[in-house]
Amino acid sequence: MKRYAVFVARFALVPMISGTFVVSTSGRAALIEWAHIIAGFAMIYLVLALLLRSIVHRQGRWPAVIALLLALAEAIPGSARLHAAISPLLFATLVWASVTLRNTSAPAPPKNLRIWFLPALILTTIYYGVGYRHQTSGVAAHIGIAMLAAGLLVGYCMVVNEKHPADSPLRPFAKLAIAAVLFQVVAGITALVIRMLDMNGGLALSLARTAHITGAGPVLATALLLSLQYRYRNVA
Repeated sequence: MKRYAVFVARFALVPMISGTFVVSTSGRAALIEWAHIIAGFAMIYLVLALLLRSIVHRQGRWPAVIALLLALAEAIPGSARLHAAISPLLFATLVWASVTLRNTSAPAPPKNLRIWFLPALILTTIYYGVGYRHQTSGVAAHIGIAMLAAGLLVGYCMVVNEKHPADSPLRPFAKLAIAAVLFQVVAGITALVIRMLDMNGGLALSLARTAHITGAGPVLATALLLSLQYRYRNVA
């Protein structure tokens, strides 16, 4: 079950990368666009198979159900903004389905919901990023919220690395989150600098934008895993 979930999560990168590259090249990559469409439909069937496997093996049922709903919503025609916003959320859900969360001895406060602020803030950043690409919001709002989200996520990860023991299940997720944020920030700054140098439409800008847009998925996934591991680490 877990091996198949890992395969589906990795395959989700194919429609993510191909779709973002098509957007970054202003729709001029016709062959890649067709590959994106085919991979997108294949994604639905793979997620459906994941749901069926989760029912049989009784593992990861909730993330599989959520992933199927997101995959179907992403396939709704004529909704480019919804499609772009759901893509990183679908990837994060598939990563959740492929990871076994481990328990620790320190229970989380039962009513402490503040940890969910991290993935919510990442989702807000993605929302404004989609709005900027579709020219419904400015770049200032996206950059401002992105810097706030990156600072809070990295800060939380540093606190986790300092306060929790070396064998804590939180530490691997914290390290992955820091790496994902650094990659996302570097790709975003690179794309912004290239645009400021009036290199719009070039391959360098397309690759930088593709890396930045695709990087939103891993950042959201690590933030979600951190929140889940922290919130339910006292659950047997």
